[in-house]
Amino acid sequence: MKTSRLTVKGQVTLPQELRRRFGLGPGSRVAFEEKADGIQVRPVRETILNWGGSLRSPQAALSDAEIRHRVKKAVAARTARKLGHG
Repeated sequence: MKTSRLTVKGQVTLPQELRRRFGLGPGSRVAFEEKADGIQVRPVRETILNWGGSLRSPQAALSDAEIRHRVKKAVAARTARKLGHG
């Protein structure tokens, strides 16, 4: 088990081995979840869908559902072209 010491500011340094294994660097986000027997820390993997509210076009704003639909449609079309199906 890896351990770290809590600073007076409540900060913890993740051990280097774990940062490397999970691809964590400066600016990486981690989530904390309270469990019955302690705290679970896990990496937060962001995708373009997490940015849906911050990326706006001059057109009318799209709902999150419409953004997801359009992204899935574009990925499916690109995959079909790569596989020679489109």
